[in-house]
Amino acid sequence: MQYKRREFLKVISAGGCLASAMSTSCSNVSSTKPNIILCMADDQGWGDMAYNGHPVLQTPNFDDMAASALRFDRFYAAAPVCSPTRGSVMTGRHPNRFGCFKWGYTLRPQEITIAEALKTAGYVTGHFGKWHLGSVRKGSPVNPGASGFDEWFSAPNFFDNDPILSREGTAVETKGES
Repeated sequence: MQYKRREFLKVISAGGCLASAMSTSCSNVSSTKPNIILCMADDQGWGDMAYNGHPVLQTPNFDDMAASALRFDRFYAAAPVCSPTRGSVMTGRHPNRFGCFKWGYTLRPQEITIAEALKTAGYVTGHFGKWHLGSVRKGSPVNPGASGFDEWFSAPNFFDNDPILSREGTAVETKGES
């Protein structure tokens, strides 16, 4: 049987397969699903973590996760800038396929994200931090909520000392570092 991409994602329930990566098939998924945490940082190399041998940076929480969790040590970016890279991680597609050619382009509303796929497997999803895939305002067709995230506290773009963030579409003033 041949499926279109959207139908395929629904059929395989991508989150269920991801949760059962250690088993032989999706039918063997146990009732206990692993937590999935994806941390993305702009301009951070693999050597910028203590667990990878950085002599100065201290990253104790990441070190703990690296020691006790499944790590993807060969996770390459799809583009040299943030929006296309973030979009490719969210959709599993090459930036040219979802129409994001450089920073500042938005996701298209019809794209299926990893959050939407994981929700079909019963996951609760959240986005916290830099979105840079479109507006984070309420009612935007590409905000994190419209892109499958149940909870979100997101910045539209870049670092700001006292940023105004969006908690599920409502502006929240925050106090930055002193």
